Order: sequence, then C-alpha cells, then structure tokens
Amino acid sequence: MDRRQALCSVGVGLLGLSGCARLPTFQAALTQGGFELKRSDIDEALLAEGGVRVRAVELSEDIALMQHDDGILQALGMTCSHLGCQVRPGGGFLVCPCHGSTFDLRGEVVRGPAQRALNRYIVTEKDGRVTIYASTR
Repeated sequence: MDRRQALCSVGVGLLGLSGCARLPTFQAALTQGGFELKRSDIDEALLAEGGVRVRAVELSEDIALMQHDDGILQALGMTCSHLGCQVRPGGGFLVCPCHGSTFDLRGEVVRGPAQRALNRYIVTEKDGRVTIYASTR
C-alpha cells in the first residue's frame, strides 16, 4: 500500500466520508477539440455511481463526469488545485487524499488547504453523444 492509499483508507474514513469509491473509467480520444462518449455507454454507470472517470492520453488530468439530480452533466478535473494529487469521490464530495482538501460536486472548495476550485470543462449532449471539450472554463 502506497502513501496515498494509506491516507485514503485511514484519513478519509476518519473524516466520515464514504471511503475512496472508484468511478468506472472510460477511455476517450480527442476529436475536434473534445472527447466524445456514447451516452448509452455511460448511462448505467451514471445512474449507479453518479459519475464516471474519463481518461484521455491527450489531457493532463482525468475528468469526473457527473450527472446531478437536475439531470445536468458536469465535468470536473480530478487534479487537486493545491498540490496536484488526484481527488476521489466520497460522501457527496471530491476529496484529496494527500492533504484533505474537499470540493463539492460542482468543483468549489469546501475545505482547504486548496484555495482554487477544480478545473471545469464544458459539456454538451447531442444525438446520443456526450462531448467534453478539452479547454477549461
């Protein structure tokens, strides 16, 4: 077990969060400035887990694609804005296992030491395809 796994299993549990859930991971390739996923491929995971991880070679961070109760899709970078560790879902938040920064499901800082929100990516949906654009807003 490495340092991050140990912090996750001990530290996050002490925070009262639901551990370090793993989002199902989908690979995507950059096409015309964005990453496309078939909605039918991700629907089950969105319903069961509330989100999926999107991984692309061309992008410097993984993206958490989540569907909120209002049906809106949100894409957030999974790199903590504090020191660059990868955040993980837990208890309705995204939590950094390295230093405990906590973000709400819209990417805003709830608890530091992070001072800046997670990267947000534009998401569109059309004709059964979800596109996450490579540039942040």
